[in-house]
Amino acid sequence: MSKRLANLLPALLPAALLLACAMGFLYSSQTLLGLINQSFLTGLFLLILGSIALVLRSGFFTVFLRGFRQLKHLFFKRPRVMESDWFQEKDAVWQKKKETLTRVCTSLSLWAGSALLMFSIVLTGFYLYQSS
Repeated sequence: MSKRLANLLPALLPAALLLACAMGFLYSSQTLLGLINQSFLTGLFLLILGSIALVLRSGFFTVFLRGFRQLKHLFFKRPRVMESDWFQEKDAVWQKKKETLTRVCTSLSLWAGSALLMFSIVLTGFYLYQSS
């Protein structure tokens, strides 16, 4: 599924531009203003989420997290039950699924945020044209 989604994501920007052009011709300037504001804020939020996920995936904070984990293990001891095979955190299948899901969600939020920002910019042009 991720390969199909990866192939569809670059088509998101042209689709957003075409949709913005169609809506720019069809709606009045007052309707466009609310749509511009909502799409811009949603796109900005998605870009921020995608950027945070990208920085976390890059391993920038691993040194800090490792230090805090060592401090936690120094002050709080794990029960022996947690050390058994049932509670292992190093499950390879789970790690691969989690990494794939994180990669898909990161790229989806970055592409959708970019598309929504482009959508709002094109609609802003139509709004300025209609209001003058």
